[in-house]
Amino acid sequence: MALQRLPGELVARGTRSSIRAYGRGAVVKIPHRSTPDGWIEWEAQYADDVRAVGAPVPRLLGIERLSGRAASVWEHIRGCSMWQRVVDRPDDSAELGRMLADVQCALLELVPPITLPRQRDRVVAKIRMSAVKVDASLIRALDLIPIAASPPHLCHGDLHPSNVILSDDGPVIVDWFDASRGDPVADIARTSMTLLNDGATPPRHLPGSDLETLGTLTAAYLSQLRLRLEFADAQLVQWQAIQAVARIAEGVPRDSLIEVWRSFARANPPVAAQAASN
Repeated sequence: MALQRLPGELVARGTRSSIRAYGRGAVVKIPHRSTPDGWIEWEAQYADDVRAVGAPVPRLLGIERLSGRAASVWEHIRGCSMWQRVVDRPDDSAELGRMLADVQCALLELVPPITLPRQRDRVVAKIRMSAVKVDASLIRALDLIPIAASPPHLCHGDLHPSNVILSDDGPVIVDWFDASRGDPVADIARTSMTLLNDGATPPRHLPGSDLETLGTLTAAYLSQLRLRLEFADAQLVQWQAIQAVARIAEGVPRDSLIEVWRSFARANPPVAAQAASN
């Protein structure tokens, strides 16, 4: 079905799509030209499925067509993003970092829908793409992926402050394309990689603040998770290296990601290399 009305003012813009007002009480998510066909439908399905198991997600109103491509229509959640709150109130960054951790913990407690992809499959595909497009040696990250956790948990896959809306009824989470069934520590590591700086500035999906504020938020986020969940620092560091390689495939600035990987690889050379040096 073609769009029934013209999209209105811009509400938000991400790396894959733009959100525009769409009549009273609704918004429409319009994919960028570079976004692959099918992405909108898959993301809408994942979001609808996780909402059914209790995740705080906007209600999907339908799928329509714009210039021959799918566009998803959602209820309009009133409120600012968590990141906008950080920009407006940098002194609250530690509190908001702890809130981000609490939001993630609440998701991890839910039973993941069987319709979601396996986290391992997503990570493996991205690592292979990074190795092909950037550096063949990155394929080593495949050997570091731990045996899948049992049972799997609900993992958002891209949980950062721009994907959390602070509504009057509490945090609401958007952008579910990377959702999966998987390891909680892998999801934490993924979030920590989305909080990495791009050189001297915050990443492009977290604009308008500064590195000190971002660092405060990140430290509070990880500290809160360590209080609420049981995991070893070595386990998190290993998953951060794996997720850094996977994220390289997404076309984001990669210098900080490559440094995370190289730092881990230097400290943990392959067994064959260790034997040769002895």
